[in-house]
Amino acid sequence: MTVRVLEKGMKLRMETIKTIDKLDKRQKKYLKKKFGIKAYKDLTPTILKNLKEACKELTDSRETGKKIYKIWDIVCCVVISVLCGQKTWEDIHDFVIEKKQFFKKFLKMTGGVPCAKTYERVMAIIDYKELEKILKRFFFDITTNLMEEIDIVNIDGRECRGSKRKKTVKQEGCIPLNMLNVYSNKYGLCICSTTIAEKAEEMITVRDIIPTLQLKDTVITWDALNTQKENVEAVVAAFAHYVVPIKRNHPTFHEELKLFFDTEEQECIIAGKTNTGYKKNIEYRNGSSIVYEYFQTTEIGWFQEKDKWKNLRSIGMVKTTKETGEETMIEYRYFISDLDIDIELFALAIRKHWSVENKLHWHLDVTFSLDKNKTKNKQALANLEIIHKFNLGLLERVQKYYGISKHRIMNKINLNIEENFPEFIALLTLSDGKV
Repeated sequence: MTVRVLEKGMKLRMETIKTIDKLDKRQKKYLKKKFGIKAYKDLTPTILKNLKEACKELTDSRETGKKIYKIWDIVCCVVISVLCGQKTWEDIHDFVIEKKQFFKKFLKMTGGVPCAKTYERVMAIIDYKELEKILKRFFFDITTNLMEEIDIVNIDGRECRGSKRKKTVKQEGCIPLNMLNVYSNKYGLCICSTTIAEKAEEMITVRDIIPTLQLKDTVITWDALNTQKENVEAVVAAFAHYVVPIKRNHPTFHEELKLFFDTEEQECIIAGKTNTGYKKNIEYRNGSSIVYEYFQTTEIGWFQEKDKWKNLRSIGMVKTTKETGEETMIEYRYFISDLDIDIELFALAIRKHWSVENKLHWHLDVTFSLDKNKTKNKQALANLEIIHKFNLGLLERVQKYYGISKHRIMNKINLNIEENFPEFIALLTLSDGKV
């Protein structure tokens, strides 16, 4: 047992050294110039001090005489603890105690280490919108994105199940924390979060948040619930594009699309009919094959209400054929868009919509176990979720370099934060997380 543990430790140590060696003199020179530091070893404390300074902008509503712990100390400790895999307020407290010398390199921590309840109480007084704005600005300050491709932005809501309480004789029931998220595929980051009372409130909230974001030339996607004329109009007003689904919440339109994309029309589009586009992808999963066929056309003169949907230029369909050996299942989905014929972008937008689930919501549920968090205070939980999304964006930037899961990256930093955290910071600040 001891030998295996030692071998595992030696292997991890070798991986760490190998990672550090991959940063050459040119890259270290670039980092020194970018952040105005004299030595490469100063990179980590400089970045973390910048984070501290950014958090000093947070509004602190506590009474002056009762501020034992600095609000920026608490936020910085929570951010780094979560990045290292800590999931509860108690975990965060224990982690900061264990790594106190590391934290004191950039935080004064004059009041010492607060208890778990204090972390929760302080996070409960912070405006989550304010925290998100600060962390998002910090994210873009320390990262670089040289990619020029169009950004596909997904909008979808998420329920934090652990915050829900059923009414019993001992406690009052309460609804769970619901947040509407705006996810950028280009940056791998949730760029906006807004709390909503319930799922049905999404469609109204969408049209309110779109004008507050810089979405020019992006392609917006969402689920069928949010496909409303007012929401489409908000996208166009923001100089963005949309590729959005039509389902049975618009029964007449949905039925007309089904009738239009009949077998004959599909064959014409596949054959290269004018003003249409067609694309086919085949994927193999667990012994079954899935064929995706994308159809797009600008022939919408037949649709009587086309002028009610702002800038509607094309309609489309996705035909999904799944073969499992004994069974063949076919599914049809229908979409509307303001794009002219661009089947590559049209198909990409449809596929990328699942990023908000696969790259954001799934990791919040599984990698960070946020659904298991029982925090009752919705404001504290909202701020904790903002921090999780920020850290998830950081992990997304460096994952291609590490070549391992986000969970393993977190574990690696946690096992030896003194050596592995500086390398994580270095990779993060290089262009697109690549060396």
